[in-house]
Parts: sequence; structure tokens; C-alpha cells
Amino acid sequence: MILRPTFLVIIFLKCRRTCLPTQQVDSSTTTTAATTTTTTTTTVATTTTTVTEAPFPCTVCPKTYDMNCQGFGIPNLINWCPTAAEVGVTYVVGLLSILPLLPADTCSTTVVCPLGTTVFYNVLGTELPGPSPIIAWCRQSGAGAGTWNTGIPPLSAELSSLVCRPIVGG
Repeated sequence: MILRPTFLVIIFLKCRRTCLPTQQVDSSTTTTAATTTTTTTTTVATTTTTVTEAPFPCTVCPKTYDMNCQGFGIPNLINWCPTAAEVGVTYVVGLLSILPLLPADTCSTTVVCPLGTTVFYNVLGTELPGPSPIIAWCRQSGAGAGTWNTGIPPLSAELSSLVCRPIVGG
């Protein structure tokens, strides 16, 4: 019990001995204070990647990848499709070792859809899902010139376009 009052007395004496700072102001002098403001600007570095499509070497055959695709999420997260440049669609004119029965001036492309998407074939106006990658080819001369096909002749199927679409679970 004695400790508590003793402790309070010591604290009181300690406070009494401390010096409280005061500011002495001379009435004949004027004090001016200058305020300095420091502004810090932080710049965040951004990188913009522009994906361009490879040159189109085919003369008779039109491009087969859907040119209406606008990229991820456009027009919405269910009906979007990556652009041909995003997929990396390239067209080649020449012999294909995998399809040796085609003419030497055959235009071909191999479409490998990005993760989360699968290839859709547009056959007779209907989009049908299929495996990725796909090899599509088009003769630039002779019978069937300008028409895109997939498969190995004579078991090939005619198609009007290809597109990568998202795999939507249901």
C-alpha cells in the first residue's frame, strides 16, 4: 500500500522538475515562416505489345482464319475469339511433307489455338468444334482452287473458315 502513494509522489516531483518549453517573443521583431512543399511524382513503366500478322503469300486462296475476331473478351467473355495475330496464324505456299499428294503451289496454314480455346470449323455455315492443331490447305490452281480443306485427300472436308473460341464449361 505504501508503494502506490510513494510512486505518485515521485511522478509528481518528476513532473514539477521538468522544464516546460516556452517561446519568448520579442515584440519589436517580426517572425516570418516559409513553407516548402515537396511533390513526388511516381511514373509506372508500362509495356505495350503490338502483335502483327505475318504477310499473306497466297494469291488465289482467301485467308481462312475468321477476320472478325477482336481479341480477348470482345464482345464478351463467352463469345470472344483471339485475332489471327494473337493465335500466330501463318500461311505458307509450297509442298507439305504431311500431305504429299497436293500440288506444289498449295497454300496451307497450321492453327494452334491458345490455352482455354479450341478450334471451330465453319462447314456449310455451321461452326463445329474440332481438335487443335489443325492443318488447313487450299489449292491455288486446278480443280477446287480457292477452296479451303482439312484432312488428307480423298478424306478431306471443305471448310469456309476457322476460328479459336473459348472452351465454355457447362
